[in-house]
Amino acid sequence: MAYIKLKTFGGLAPKLSSRLLKDELATTATDVNLESGRLVPVTDNSDTLTLSNTSRQSIFKYTDSPERWLQFDEDVNVVRGPLPGDVNDTIYWSGQTFPKMGRNADVVHASNPMPVGGYRLGIPAPTAAPTVAPVGQTQFDGVIAFVNESSTITITTSTSGSAAAHGVTAGEYVTLAGFVTTQGVTAENINGNYKIKSVPSVSTLTVELSAAATGTGNSASVANGVKLGGNSDAELDYETSYVYTFVSAYGEEGPPSPASTVITTDDNMTVAISGLETSTSITNTNLSKKRIYRSNTGSNTTDFQFVTELVLSATTYTDVTKNNELAEIIPSTSWIGPPDDDSTLYPDGPLKGLLALPGGVLAGFTGKRLCLSEPFQPHAWPVAYRLTLDEPIVSIAATSNGLIVGTEGTPYLVTGTSPSSMSSIKIETAEACLNKRSMVDMGESVMFAGPDGLLAARGVQVLNATEQLISPAQWQANYYPSTITGFYWQGRYVGFYSTGSGFGGFIFDPRQGANAFVDLDAGGLIRGGFTDPDDNELYIIIGNKIKKFQGSNTALTYNWKSKDFSMARPTSMGFAKVDAEAYPVTIKVYGDGSIIYNATISTSGSIFSVTGTTPSFSATAITEPMVRLPASVHKTFAFEVETAKVVNEVCLGESIVELKEV
Repeated sequence: MAYIKLKTFGGLAPKLSSRLLKDELATTATDVNLESGRLVPVTDNSDTLTLSNTSRQSIFKYTDSPERWLQFDEDVNVVRGPLPGDVNDTIYWSGQTFPKMGRNADVVHASNPMPVGGYRLGIPAPTAAPTVAPVGQTQFDGVIAFVNESSTITITTSTSGSAAAHGVTAGEYVTLAGFVTTQGVTAENINGNYKIKSVPSVSTLTVELSAAATGTGNSASVANGVKLGGNSDAELDYETSYVYTFVSAYGEEGPPSPASTVITTDDNMTVAISGLETSTSITNTNLSKKRIYRSNTGSNTTDFQFVTELVLSATTYTDVTKNNELAEIIPSTSWIGPPDDDSTLYPDGPLKGLLALPGGVLAGFTGKRLCLSEPFQPHAWPVAYRLTLDEPIVSIAATSNGLIVGTEGTPYLVTGTSPSSMSSIKIETAEACLNKRSMVDMGESVMFAGPDGLLAARGVQVLNATEQLISPAQWQANYYPSTITGFYWQGRYVGFYSTGSGFGGFIFDPRQGANAFVDLDAGGLIRGGFTDPDDNELYIIIGNKIKKFQGSNTALTYNWKSKDFSMARPTSMGFAKVDAEAYPVTIKVYGDGSIIYNATISTSGSIFSVTGTTPSFSATAITEPMVRLPASVHKTFAFEVETAKVVNEVCLGESIVELKEV
């Protein structure tokens, strides 16, 4: 006697002929969960939020309590700030006109769609060099009095103003000149730079000489014989230059301005700085302050050290800082912003695909360029941290051992211990990434839609994960890989696609073997989504709604069809039995590929009934979920189940006795 009995059900493998499939595999499996080996319906999606329009392509769950969602009309990638303990909930995103950043106060609004604001990611450099000049020496008339054999002299100011009016203090220096030859005084000729010992009154100075003065006179009135300020001391002269930077209200510092001209000064010189810009032509900046730096070794190519911080509106500053008072070296020399809307610099467009890497580094791409940020400085993207690949980049994703880069040609693995030492390894496989949004970080691997199937990249290996299930021709014809938008959901890859006239989807579970692949009825265009890392739940955009994927308690009707079972001889299957947790269940039986029976088994209390459409018959009472099939002889049989209930077992047999025995 011949019979067919299935109590374990598997997924799809359309690559193989229906007759050659393992008994548990399916030729149709839509909206069904096969984890337990039984046929279990998936549940419907549940509404989470109504969006402000039907054009949203990207969403991001910003906060949990209260629950706040960001929504975008563009293909946007959002990452959280890398700084630990960030109480401002800082985020960064790419995919719009230029990369942006924002804090809670910038993006959150009580009623308007979020984000309501944000600032350009990256701080611009001032375009003009500062103007610098030593403050000129003050010359004034005075009476210089000295005592023979004394190492001090007294200077009394006259008509040009008091010493104190020039800001003179003890310990500084004055230049004395223009009287020595007329007075016959010697003390290294008196001419030169001498230290002020004290300022006994507003009009007098006591100056220390380097040696005792000798001579016949005791005083001299001189015109402009006393010089204060400028290069007026005994310190070493040096050459120096200045730059300044813009700083945002959040403390982000940009690259420096062009360096000023080199000037000669010393440690007691006052330098006037002017021409400091107060704004930039670049839009959406958050500038608040500026910082001034000075070179310390006499060249405009040497290290610049911190002098002071000013408000953005300041246009001038007077520098009286000594070399030993200069602070840290400028950190932001190479801190330019990421690729933006400047088409002259970035003809391939602004940064895309923003993601976070270990060590506080962000990554993104434009054209063939892979770009990396300074660790824990998301606004800073040095040119030295950029890699140029052979082919245009389509998408990127992080793995435990590096960064997988999908291109229009072959994939790459980018690896290294820091952004300054990253290197790219071309993976020798002719598998392009066909769609940016198909690339999904699966943990140990990265999956993306390729021309031949769903690809899994791990390290320098790229494997076709669906190779044993779906042929390249079937993949192209039935799953439209260039349109796939993929997501991570509870360890599975969930993909949605457009056929041009409709929409579909699938779930691929790399852990499940025979149960790995099932189809989904997408229910409409899925324009984007978000996987919540806290619980791995998936949220998708359908119409103007954010819906939690399979988040409701409403079971969907699934469809599961078996392989074609070949009989040893032409056979007439007389009965079919469906063991389910509940009913109704529709059972269809096929003989030699044609439907020979289509009926629905229902219950009312403990009473079973069956209604058929092929052949057509009215409701008939049955004692158990076992139905009589039409008398017909066939070489192959298959069956199909449609229901929203759990099915444990399906049997076909030639007789009732046979079914009861198996």
